[in-house]
Amino acid sequence: MQGRVDITRTFDGDELNREYIFGLFGDPTHVSLVGVPIAYSITQFTANDNIASATTVVTFNATTFGVLVPVTIDTWIEFNADGKITQYDATFRWFDYLLDFLVEGVATKINATSPDQAVAYVSDILAKTICTTHDKYCTGSDQQYSDNAACYAFLTKSIRFGKSYELGRNTLLCREVHEHMVQYRPDVHCPHIGPTGGGYCVDDMNYEQTVLQKYFDDSWIPFGYGLDQDVWLKSQGR
Repeated sequence: MQGRVDITRTFDGDELNREYIFGLFGDPTHVSLVGVPIAYSITQFTANDNIASATTVVTFNATTFGVLVPVTIDTWIEFNADGKITQYDATFRWFDYLLDFLVEGVATKINATSPDQAVAYVSDILAKTICTTHDKYCTGSDQQYSDNAACYAFLTKSIRFGKSYELGRNTLLCREVHEHMVQYRPDVHCPHIGPTGGGYCVDDMNYEQTVLQKYFDDSWIPFGYGLDQDVWLKSQGR
């Protein structure tokens, strides 16, 4: 199993992908950027051979912000002969608009006079949540910060909040994503919320490198067409 999400980055292996899907969207009581899905509508669908592409409008209950919000997700999914997913490519459409919408909602909620005040309010909530999770699960050799104060200071002062496309870069928003998975495998996920970013919350690729990353094992063009020109294939022209 391998997958890519445009606003975050790539995810390898069955276990990591299960943690990402069910960990990130499974707990309505936990602080979360978009919350949990409660309904969906498939608005576009097509399939050919073992590849299916769909657009789904998912309604999320963003309990942290007290709003129901529709999120449009475009997916490409490849299945093997057993009907299991082998690779996927997902895009959160209009996510920059969604992030602005959430910040604007917070600004109204707290009577903020500027977007910066709302971002600071959200940053405080997210940082405290991440640091609480760190204190509970990232102990011993998995510890990333000397104490809660050092954790909070780093998350609110040493890194940026993050733009809509930076949930897989050295940002607070990226660490918010990975905080949800820490409880499942602290040894794997604690570094992701720590100062180093653990290879996930890092500024390791520029725009061109991101767009042209050779990641997928199989082409998204059915029946083996396009292998000689597919720039996303690990083995282009094989």
